[in-house]
Amino acid sequence: MIKFFTKRSLPTLIRNKKSRFGIASCLIALICCSALLVSLFPFQPLEVQAASSEALTDRIYGNTLYDTAVEISKKGWDQAPVAVLATGGNFPDALTGSVLAHKVNGPLLLTESDHLNAAVSAELKRLGTQRVYLLGGTVALSSSVEKALQDQGIVTTRLAGQDQYGTAAAIASVATPTSNQAFIVNGEHFPDALSISSYAAAQGIPILLTRSDSLPADTAAALAQMGVQQVTLIGGNAVISAAVEDQLGKLPQPVKVTARFAGYDQYETNTIVLNQLPFDSSQVYVATGINFPDALAGAALAAKTNSPILLFPSTQLAAYTATYLDQKRASGTAFTILGGWGVINYKMESILRTGAAQPRISLQYTQGGLSGAKGMLSQLQSIPSPATDYADIIAPSWYYLDDTANGNVTGGWDATSGDYTQFTSAVHARNLKVLPVIQSSWDSPKTADSVLASAAARANLENQIISRIQSTNSDGIVIDFELMSGSTGPNLTQFMKELYAKLHPANKLLIEAVMARTGSESWLTEFNYASLAQYLDYLDIMTYDYSHSTPGPIAPLDWMNKVLQYTAGQGVDMRKVLLGIPYYGVDWWTTSSSSGSSASYQRKSGGMAELSALAQGPVQRDSSQIPYFHYTDSSGTHTVYYDDAQSWNAKLSLLNQYGLGGIGAWSLSWSLNPASSNAIFPLLKQYLR
Repeated sequence: MIKFFTKRSLPTLIRNKKSRFGIASCLIALICCSALLVSLFPFQPLEVQAASSEALTDRIYGNTLYDTAVEISKKGWDQAPVAVLATGGNFPDALTGSVLAHKVNGPLLLTESDHLNAAVSAELKRLGTQRVYLLGGTVALSSSVEKALQDQGIVTTRLAGQDQYGTAAAIASVATPTSNQAFIVNGEHFPDALSISSYAAAQGIPILLTRSDSLPADTAAALAQMGVQQVTLIGGNAVISAAVEDQLGKLPQPVKVTARFAGYDQYETNTIVLNQLPFDSSQVYVATGINFPDALAGAALAAKTNSPILLFPSTQLAAYTATYLDQKRASGTAFTILGGWGVINYKMESILRTGAAQPRISLQYTQGGLSGAKGMLSQLQSIPSPATDYADIIAPSWYYLDDTANGNVTGGWDATSGDYTQFTSAVHARNLKVLPVIQSSWDSPKTADSVLASAAARANLENQIISRIQSTNSDGIVIDFELMSGSTGPNLTQFMKELYAKLHPANKLLIEAVMARTGSESWLTEFNYASLAQYLDYLDIMTYDYSHSTPGPIAPLDWMNKVLQYTAGQGVDMRKVLLGIPYYGVDWWTTSSSSGSSASYQRKSGGMAELSALAQGPVQRDSSQIPYFHYTDSSGTHTVYYDDAQSWNAKLSLLNQYGLGGIGAWSLSWSLNPASSNAIFPLLKQYLR
């Protein structure tokens, strides 16, 4: 594939002995690559665009729900003499705890019912916590939890009733001893309480629980004790019936229902609450509406700035949630997601960030050094602002399998390791994600075969990948192993299965770049699309470099169609498939051997602007709408194929035709010339956003 010509440093390329296309083509590509590297384009001084010009999103998460609550605590508090602790296993006792947490200016942490979570214990020490309120009885938080806190020198106060209604009343008696108003929610339906929790906490308004058809005695007593005269009901008649409203009006101290916020489901109710109440919406916290822990812990943080909690579904957005998001994006709202990709996946995050009803991912590869006219920082800068209109993931070519074939990883920038984190920081500043690329060895084509066949080598490789991700603060990895035997297919799938099992709980993305197949080839059988797709976030099919030994289009449309038809026929979820888009073309020319008995083709890759400038006569188009032309110079007769706006548009139309998950574009180094970037980026925005 054309990619290997520029993915490694020049000295390394010179050492290459083998490739799929032979030594001669590699050396010629090297010469051409060298020529391209000295071509200079006009650049502005490198300045990463201000983050304020981007659609801002952030994510607070840990490996478990308990870890996420701890990370939320770290985000909001440097110290907290008092904290609130609830069980993460069941919601009723904890539902109203955010009001108390705000009252004591401490976090709401979660633990298992039968023991104190080690991460929670460590967080309480970090905060210097001296008192902890335990929400619920010993079924919710056992006596062993209480003892572990006391052994840590922490004073404990348990707030509990006979059931969740009594516990909510006990919490309210401490958090809001007196109040003219209250919110009432269904005690068996957590989303409505989560919708109101941050606002109630910020305003110091108690939240009490009711059954759907009757007002519990503990709730009635709490209303009287606090002096509540008016309440707002959260939820429709199905969750809080008219009978409850009637009972409130007939209490010895009658309570008036002044409002009811209700929608078709928990998500519409949530958006009604968020639209009706005076939140500060410059920042919105986003949590899953399927479970309670992340929103519950996050409500205490959101209350510090009177920010709302937006409940998010796991798949498609309803119109009312989409409308709310559109309004907030337009006003410059920053979104913070609570929880990892296991609860709000990357596709839903893309919807949140971009508003696309069917989110598509833009994976943009970079190559070369860090700085300079064609360095990766310049490639990053070439993306217009806001970058999130055109890209989601930047994939720098950083790592390779070591030729020792023991699973070790080597990197082209290891001598200046700070370059990795500098680049990652620059990408994150533009609100994009970084997924480094790791490739198989080009010096020893059998390296991948050997590594993947060994369980020990695979484990070493997996651990090294995770270590590299952590040390560079990256968001995942792109696996690009190309030089393998067909018999390695099962081992490749096993490797991806093992790596996915390690990365996914850590909320890291896993993408694999695979060679394009139509099913007619007798090679490439190592890439079992259907098997691999089970253990990936995205399958990036590199539908380019079709013509590599004789003149022809790099990515003809009919061939790309055949690849996608084959992929769909294998049962692959096409929403996981990224379509390979080439930003480069090729100039072929004919030379004769020294004996004059045969001819061979030489090739030089280039971007649209550089190649189109070589035309000396008319430019024609093939059946794929790809432009091509011929010219002659001292080196021989040339044939040039490249892509432009018309042919890229034809390729991108395949996204709609096959319902694809997005694109994987090779590479930004070819888009640096303004003539190229002005053709590419508007199309990306049109098709991806």
